[in-house]
Amino acid sequence: MLLTERMTAVYVSRLKSTRDPSVHTIRAYASDLRDYVGFVTEAKLCGRQEDTVLAYASHLATARSAAPRTLRRRMACLRGFYKDLVRSGELDRSPFTNLEMQLPRAKSLPRCLARGDAILLAAAARRMCVDRSIALAQKSFPAAVLLLLSTGLRVAELVRLRPMDFDADGGGLHVQGKGRRERRVFVVDERLRTLLARLANRQGVQSLLSLDGAAWSTQSVRRSLRRFAISAGVDVHVTPHMLRHTCATLLLEDGVDLRFLQRLLGHENIATTAIYAHVGDVGLRTALENASLLTRLEERSDGSRRRRS
Repeated sequence: MLLTERMTAVYVSRLKSTRDPSVHTIRAYASDLRDYVGFVTEAKLCGRQEDTVLAYASHLATARSAAPRTLRRRMACLRGFYKDLVRSGELDRSPFTNLEMQLPRAKSLPRCLARGDAILLAAAARRMCVDRSIALAQKSFPAAVLLLLSTGLRVAELVRLRPMDFDADGGGLHVQGKGRRERRVFVVDERLRTLLARLANRQGVQSLLSLDGAAWSTQSVRRSLRRFAISAGVDVHVTPHMLRHTCATLLLEDGVDLRFLQRLLGHENIATTAIYAHVGDVGLRTALENASLLTRLEERSDGSRRRRS
C-alpha cells in the first residue's frame, strides 16, 4: 500500500472537525504523519504491514533516540490514522489490530509547583482579587490564576469559558474539554465564586475571563502567567499546565480520591490520572510522622510486658 500526504491531510482535516483538538495537537499530528510517510517511502516499505510500524518504532527509538513520550505519542497518532483509513475504506485491516508493542513509559513525573510556591502565587492573586482600588476587568487574570490552581483546567479550556458557563448559585462551571467532551467542575471558594459572578454579569462580554470581553489566546495566558509568577516571587518558570499538575498533586496529597480527581481533570482513562498518584517528600514525611510506627510498636511492647508481669 502506498501512503500519501493526501491521506494524512484528509485524516488531519477529519480530526479537526470531529474531535476539536488543540492547535498544538493538530500541528504535532501533521508533522508526525509527514515523518512517517517519508520514512516508509524512503525505506520502500509496505504501509499496510505490521513490520512497517515496528520498523518505524525501532527507528525512532534507536536512530533518533526519541523520548518515551514522543514515541508513545507517535504510535497513538499512527493508530488513529490507520483506524481512519479502515473506516474510510482505504484499508481492509489496520496493522495495529493484532500488534503487541511494549513501549517505554516516561520516567519523569509531571512538573508542578512546590507547595510554598503555590502559596505565594495564590496569595498574590488573592490580594489583587480583593483590592478595591483595582478595576473589575483587571481582576480577570488573578481570578484565572486561582481558577487554574483550584480546578486544574487546561489553558485551552480556560480561554473558552463564556459567562453563561458559570452558575453563580451552585458554583458550577461548564467546561468544554478535549475531544468535545464536556464536564462540570465546581468553584467552592466563596470569594472566588463571588468574583466570577461579577465578571460573568458584565455587559457585552463574550468571554468569562478577559480584560475587554474578548477571549484570550492560550499564548497570551502563558506570557501573562510567566510575568505574574515573577512578580509574586516565584523563581521557577511557571506554565498553565504546571498549575494543572500542581492542583492534582496537592489534592492527592490532601487525600482527594483518584476517581474524583479523574472527573475534575476530565481524563477519559483513570490510568492517565494515575500518573499523579505519587506522594511528594512533604506528604510522605507527614504521613510517616502521623503513623509513628516505631513509637506505637514500643507502646504495644510495653503494654504486653506489663500485662505479663
